[in-house]
Amino acid sequence: MRDLEPVAGFLDQVLRKLGMPDPVDLSRLVDEWPDVAGEPWGTRSRPAGLTDGELLVEVDDGSMATLLRYQQAALVERLERRLGAGLVTSVRIRVSR
Repeated sequence: MRDLEPVAGFLDQVLRKLGMPDPVDLSRLVDEWPDVAGEPWGTRSRPAGLTDGELLVEVDDGSMATLLRYQQAALVERLERRLGAGLVTSVRIRVSR
């Protein structure tokens, strides 16, 4: 197992340079999404990606996308309170296909 330790450290550095979050933080975001996002977003949307602090959120339809656009700032504030400042700094919304 010792041979894997240097690779793990190297991969962590590469992922950070690419703007990827810590895997533990990403797992918390996905696992706690329904609670953190609140209703109706917790059940009608899902985190689909996180790069350089920009959270990509997928929603079921265009009307939900429009509503969430008006609530982006509040969503970022809830995410900061729950997951820590800096993990999510902005939100991009996409209608799922």
